[in-house]
Amino acid sequence: MTDTEAKAEAAPEDSSGVVGLGVTGVAGYARPAPRDVAKEREARAGVLGVGDASAHSPGVSGFGETGVIGSGSRFGVLGRGETGVRGETLFSEGVHGVAKATGAGVVGESKDGPGVIASSKSEAGLRAQSDTEVGGVFSSGKAAQIELTPLLADVPDSTAQLPGEGRLGQLAVLSDDAVTCRLYLCVEAQEGAPALWAEVRLGDPVQGRTTS
Repeated sequence: MTDTEAKAEAAPEDSSGVVGLGVTGVAGYARPAPRDVAKEREARAGVLGVGDASAHSPGVSGFGETGVIGSGSRFGVLGRGETGVRGETLFSEGVHGVAKATGAGVVGESKDGPGVIASSKSEAGLRAQSDTEVGGVFSSGKAAQIELTPLLADVPDSTAQLPGEGRLGQLAVLSDDAVTCRLYLCVEAQEGAPALWAEVRLGDPVQGRTTS
């Protein structure tokens, strides 16, 4: 038996159209990608799809209400690459993770970089919501739990940087020297009028401890 052996024939409606048996069951190559027998042996997969970088062709392409379904005892889908998994859409979620019980819908981990990066050109970079609990919980081993990057002002009156549009409950940190800052809370936001902000009065500054 060869390393990769496939058999295609007219099959009943309730059976498989193609069955492959071998170190790799079925190997498919998108032209002009050359065959790589070593890769087939190394993959040891039921199905191996190889695209071609010069033609920008994918190794595997799936279409339908659900394009691809993956199931496994550990991972349903495992992606490796410069970007492990990429999701694209026009009007819905690029990536949608659902946990049926107590697990997390999406988990982001990193050794030296951020666990999760969220950004948007015209909407909130990140939204978190819960029906019965707080919207977000932030914890840290040694550093501050939350950091607000100050809006820097070019004039001594840093309040000139307060946004004219605001929503109740928003916080804004202002600074005119990049050394000290002040915290403001949006307390009034009427339609057609500039938002009103109130400075949050804090206690006396306390020196932090240097950690090794």
